[in-house]
Amino acid sequence: MKKYVLSSILFITLVILTYFFVLRGCDFNLLVASFRNTNSLFVFLTFLCMVGYVFIGSFFLKRILHHFKYNVKFFDALGFMFTEIYFSSITPSYIGGQPIQMLEMKKDNVPYEVSSVVVLFNSMMNRIALLIVATILFIFYGGTVLTLNTFYQVLVCLGYGTAIFVSFFFAGAIYSKKMSNLFLKIANFLIDHIKFIKNKEELKEKLADALLNYQKCASLTKENKMILVESLLLMIAQRILFLLASYTVYRAFGLNEHSVFVVMAFQVCVCFGSDLMPTPGGVMVNEGLTLVVNEILYGSTLALSGMLMLRCFNFYFLVIISAIFYCLFRFPKKRVATEKISVPSKNV
Repeated sequence: MKKYVLSSILFITLVILTYFFVLRGCDFNLLVASFRNTNSLFVFLTFLCMVGYVFIGSFFLKRILHHFKYNVKFFDALGFMFTEIYFSSITPSYIGGQPIQMLEMKKDNVPYEVSSVVVLFNSMMNRIALLIVATILFIFYGGTVLTLNTFYQVLVCLGYGTAIFVSFFFAGAIYSKKMSNLFLKIANFLIDHIKFIKNKEELKEKLADALLNYQKCASLTKENKMILVESLLLMIAQRILFLLASYTVYRAFGLNEHSVFVVMAFQVCVCFGSDLMPTPGGVMVNEGLTLVVNEILYGSTLALSGMLMLRCFNFYFLVIISAIFYCLFRFPKKRVATEKISVPSKNV
């Protein structure tokens, strides 16, 4: 856990540096006045968007584990979701969330070969959902949102291309038996050549059994089309709520010049650009891109105010709540093991 403590310190340092430069020289009286004049209804709707984002993600985890015959309570699924949000936010390129999420699932008797499919499937469907929403928005509004400076355009295009590549990579990691068998061969090679490992044959057998269970779970998501359809619809709904928060913040400042789809399209660009950069939670990059976008949407007077409110809701609010919830979830007084649903093995 020491590396996550260091990641937290790095994250906090980046946040402090970012807002030191962002807020330097700004008119705080004007900033406070702009927040006081916001529409409370749209601020509340922004809050609901983010709550819905978390709840849909939690429901997705509960449903996919149910398909794998593990009956988890919604509260536990919520804990898995918050764990992923927090540790992804404080680590570069969002890489820290899934491993800790798998550890939390293991505490509830979900084996790693199952949880690994869950987190990979979640990541794949999440990116596919973003690509679907982004592609539709770019078809109709690309001429508006992709006409900013060259650096912005390069970031967005690279982010879009990277999302496509990562989606295919996750699909290969989940469904390609050649790839999973290659990982097993590499693991066996390392076991054979690391001298201090004892009971090498027993460990190899355990890995082979784990790989078999992993492939069964992966096959289930491919063979059961309803799992794919249900998961994709949930992820699209989650993505839309996340993007919709940018519009409710926009309306909270009394603005209505741009349509909901244009504002969401700009936010998609910010997502692609910030996901590409290896800073914890996209801090600094996201703020910078949002300010560039807000100059068009909000105008120079409200650009900073809009960025601060949006980031508070769609990132910092989630990070703080996730950290608090993780402490409650990680060190509960009493753990209840996940119930494994009894079904005929042929259905698995």
